[in-house]
Amino acid sequence: MDKMITFRTNINQIHYPHIALDLGYSHSVASCGIMHSGIKEPETLKFGTTVEEVTRLVEQISPCVLIIEAVLSTYHDEYGNPDIRGVFEKGRGWYHGPGVATYTAAIRFLRMLRKKCSSNVTVYLAEAFLSFKKKRSRHSDDARIIYNSFWNTPTESLKDGTEPILDFILGVPSVKVFKPKEL
Repeated sequence: MDKMITFRTNINQIHYPHIALDLGYSHSVASCGIMHSGIKEPETLKFGTTVEEVTRLVEQISPCVLIIEAVLSTYHDEYGNPDIRGVFEKGRGWYHGPGVATYTAAIRFLRMLRKKCSSNVTVYLAEAFLSFKKKRSRHSDDARIIYNSFWNTPTESLKDGTEPILDFILGVPSVKVFKPKEL
């Protein structure tokens, strides 16, 4: 039987172990913040190292929830043009500015994770939307905020027709908006 990672989206508020990831995409800078129950303080890693670490974690703790601060779904209007997925995204659409970089990073990250995983595992995907910050913050701090408040943060409504960014994601990942007071 071939190895397989299954990406699901219907979490149903089951409190699986979770991993929070503020996904960056840089050649030379540690741009990814990560937080999970196996560490006391969040870490900042390079993109490739993050893929390796998340692969190790999901193989160890599956089933689990992987919360990624990156675009995990898209919406296109009736003319095929990119458009916001819901009111939460107004002024910060997934298809321009920083959204495009996280979209690209998420596609690459999930493809690499799928390729590297050597076990049959189930990963529930959710999108964290951490925007409108008053000041710049560290990736590790963002990962901590997402990790600590994920289960208590409401899920946003998405427009009908919103699609996952990759065909192998079963369903549309939920989106939760994080508006930390300290940032």
